[in-house]
Amino acid sequence: MPFGARPHDAARGIAVRQELLMPKSSGILAALCLVGAALSVAPAVQAQEAARSASLAPGTKVYDQDGQEIGQIVKVEGDKIAIAVNGSGLVVSKSAFLMTKKGPALKAPKAKIFAVLKEAEADAAAVEGALKPGAEVRSADGAAVLGKVKAMAPQGAVLTTRDGNITMPRAAFFLSDKGLAVKVTKEQFVAGVRAARAQKKAAEQSR
Repeated sequence: MPFGARPHDAARGIAVRQELLMPKSSGILAALCLVGAALSVAPAVQAQEAARSASLAPGTKVYDQDGQEIGQIVKVEGDKIAIAVNGSGLVVSKSAFLMTKKGPALKAPKAKIFAVLKEAEADAAAVEGALKPGAEVRSADGAAVLGKVKAMAPQGAVLTTRDGNITMPRAAFFLSDKGLAVKVTKEQFVAGVRAARAQKKAAEQSR
C-alpha cells in the first residue's frame, strides 16, 4: 500500500491498473480469435468453391432461385458457363450461381431470366437487320461516323474506315438512337484499327 494511502484508495488503484491492462490483453485474445476463425473458414470456402465447380458440368440441369428448371449447361470454359435456355443460349460466370438441393441455380427468378433473353434476342435481330452493306456505323455515343459496312463475313462485318478496312464481330454492334453503332468511343476505335493494321503489317514483313 502506498505511504499515506487509505485502504480503499489502494484498492481503487489496483482496479484502475487492471482496467488499463484489460484492453491490451482483450485485444490480443480478440486477434487470436479472428485468426482462428479465418483459418477455420478458409477451408470451408475452398470446399464450397470446389463443390460448385464440380457441379457445373455439361449436361447439368440449371434452376432459378425458386427451384424451377430453366435449362442445362452445354459448355464450361474457364469462369464462363454456357446454358441452353428455352431454345436460346445464355453465358454467365460461375459466381452467378447458387448451390441448392436440386442443383446449381441462377440468382434470379425464371420470369426475369426469360425476359432478359427475349430482350437480347430482339436486340440481336435488330442489329442483324441493320448490318447491311452501305450502312453507316457510329461511335458508342453516336457523335461520330466511324465508317461504313462494306460486306458481311463469317466473323462479322467488314467496315471501311479512313485508316483502312477492319472486320468486327457482330457482338460489337448495337442499335443506338442514331442508328448502327459499335460499343467503343471514336478514340478507342481509331486506336484499335491502327493497332490491328500495324500488327498485320508486322506479320507480313516477318514472312
